Amino acid sequence: MDGEQNSEVRFRKRLVRVVVSIIVLTGVTVILGYGGWVVLTLTAKVGGYDPKTADGELLRDRLLAWPDRNREVMRSNGRTSLPLKP
Repeated sequence: MDGEQNSEVRFRKRLVRVVVSIIVLTGVTVILGYGGWVVLTLTAKVGGYDPKTADGELLRDRLLAWPDRNREVMRSNGRTSLPLKP
């Protein structure tokens, strides 16, 4: 009987770890995905530092458009050209 309780505790522990990992990774993905744009916008407004890409486009504008451009490629099943890296 003790073995069944022990395995159930281990299962619950693993389930909690998986759920926590999913929640943490989802949060990190959202923060890093759009967080870069937020950080660059704040530094541009407060500190005056506004980095540009090699072709002269503002990096924060490219980061903001990046998810939408990726969605377009995914919807076309990869048949369109890949967007520029941020």
